[in-house]
Amino acid sequence: MTHKYRVGQMVKLQASRFADRSGGRLYEVVRLLPESNGEFAYRIKGANEPTERAVVEHEITAASAR
Repeated sequence: MTHKYRVGQMVKLQASRFADRSGGRLYEVVRLLPESNGEFAYRIKGANEPTERAVVEHEITAASAR
């Protein structure tokens, strides 16, 4: 099993603990984290945010390339 997303890929947050603050913004995957409890994790960062967020794979989806 491998990570579904790659470093540099743009993703969106699903409805989650951040839903009230994310506003459908795009995030870039900046780091792949190890598997934990059967699910891969990632560090993501929004373009206008000073910090990164740690999320698990089910919390994000690929942003459509438009």
